[in-house]
Amino acid sequence: MLGRKVSVRVLIVCVALCGLGALAFGNIVRVAAEGHRTYGLVGDVALEFASIPKNFREGMALVLDGGTKDLVAGTDRFGTDRGFTFNTPTGAGYDGEYLLLSRYDADLRRSVVELINMARNQKIHTWTPDFEAINAQSNLQSNLVDLERDRTPERYRIMHPLLLPDGDIVFQDQAPLIRTGPCGEIRWTLDGVFHHSNEFNSNGGFWVEAFLEPQTIEQVSKTFKEDAIVHVSEDGEILFQKSVAQLLIENGLIRHIYGQDFYSDDPTHMNDVQEALTDTEYWKAGDLFLSLRNISAIVQYRPSTNEVIWIKQGPWINQHDVDILDESRIVVFNNNRLNYQWKDGVDGVNSVMIYDFATDTVTSPYQAGMERHDVRTISEGRSEIYPNGDVFLEESNYGRLLRLDPNGNIVWQYINRADTGRVYRMNWSRVLPRDLAEAAINSLEDVDCS
Repeated sequence: MLGRKVSVRVLIVCVALCGLGALAFGNIVRVAAEGHRTYGLVGDVALEFASIPKNFREGMALVLDGGTKDLVAGTDRFGTDRGFTFNTPTGAGYDGEYLLLSRYDADLRRSVVELINMARNQKIHTWTPDFEAINAQSNLQSNLVDLERDRTPERYRIMHPLLLPDGDIVFQDQAPLIRTGPCGEIRWTLDGVFHHSNEFNSNGGFWVEAFLEPQTIEQVSKTFKEDAIVHVSEDGEILFQKSVAQLLIENGLIRHIYGQDFYSDDPTHMNDVQEALTDTEYWKAGDLFLSLRNISAIVQYRPSTNEVIWIKQGPWINQHDVDILDESRIVVFNNNRLNYQWKDGVDGVNSVMIYDFATDTVTSPYQAGMERHDVRTISEGRSEIYPNGDVFLEESNYGRLLRLDPNGNIVWQYINRADTGRVYRMNWSRVLPRDLAEAAINSLEDVDCS
């Protein structure tokens, strides 16, 4: 009888200790999930352990869907529309318009890049790089990406490809920077975790973005995303590299790295670099405009003197894509994204905001049209204003491209719908300058990839 009582007492004590342990574990996970460093390494381990069921579910979902579940558009909002729809007859308003279309082609189970002559609705060339061969050339060791797991041929996104006059393209996908020929010939690969936009540098080569590993700033984890501005030559050599965290700290803006309510592994989230090509009253040639999503800021940075000349947070929220419009104005694609406790979403619709340095004012001239056509990609997204005042838009998350006129009417539309009827994501397409497109077309004229 005494033995049984001892056993019950031991059982009660064990249950109580397990309950207290579960509460303590739950508290550690909660604190770590909120970004606080109270428990240090113990918190990191607890959070990783608690994430196992979620990671397993997500991994199984990807496997069961052929590895492409996260490439499906968030919601199909476009009825049965597929491909291009021209509301103005082709040839009438598209003379000289060329589109570099980058998308996930679910029918081919891979990403592709297509050069389109919009005046003729004609596909001129398609790039289909060999992702297995590209990955095989990499010796990348990263805490941020695993090429074998994350960049399989079925999952690789050709992000913001840059078309060169000789018909080559330059691209990345939070992976090595790649230059390939018209038929997929690998010109070079540059190891590193390159991400988001790719643009021409006025002195030759390209402006790209990368995460620095190992990190160069103090008191951050091995998975901290330390953004860097990188100038890469046409031959794939790094000519200039500058940490965004370092340039902010060196310019008295340390608050944007360490001054948030809690620690973040991704405090800046740079998603675009745009170079000023001429001197004006408000910038000098060579100045860079940086889009830093996670602090909703556009930064004007002068590499020649390592100065932050200007910074503005909002009214854009979690924006993507900054462009220079003229000698006093810049354009910002405002995602207008709100991050709630358990989800994120667009507050209404996206907008294209024009900031005028001369008047310190912001306008949104396309807002009515974007509301009418429900333009609302949560993340990513692109815009470009045509010389006649029309605007190009990409809803990356939802697989749609649009050209709207100043009155908000759709000039043309593209929906990335597969044969299965499902819509898939876009990979940052761009409207091409006419001289660049025609130079590339001349180079591609005698190319036969068969």
